[in-house]
Amino acid sequence: MAFVLLIIGITLLVAGVQNTQADLFTLLKKDFSAFLMWFIAIFLIGALGYIPKLKPLSTAFMGLVILVLFLSKGTGFFAQFTSALNSAQAAPASPPAASGQSGLGSLPSLPSLGSLLTNSGVM
Repeated sequence: MAFVLLIIGITLLVAGVQNTQADLFTLLKKDFSAFLMWFIAIFLIGALGYIPKLKPLSTAFMGLVILVLFLSKGTGFFAQFTSALNSAQAAPASPPAASGQSGLGSLPSLPSLGSLLTNSGVM
């Protein structure tokens, strides 16, 4: 927990020094506003679980909330997971050829380690 507070403090300090705290808070508000209602619902249902007579009801509602989080059509866990997998960029088909091409256009490639060792008399 101390590391989380330390990271939050460093983030706030850096944003304050760079005078970008307004941008930081705008981004945080945009990112976390969708989760606020879910957080409040889970918190209230969990708080009901501390009342001994309401514990079974709280457990049932918590299971229902978790089920809805996973199975919501279009915005659930599985829908977002598959869309993230589909939007991932494919890796390059093949690495640059080892025949003196650097893969960086007109930049020359470095000599191979074997040629350096034979030229220096090590081999």
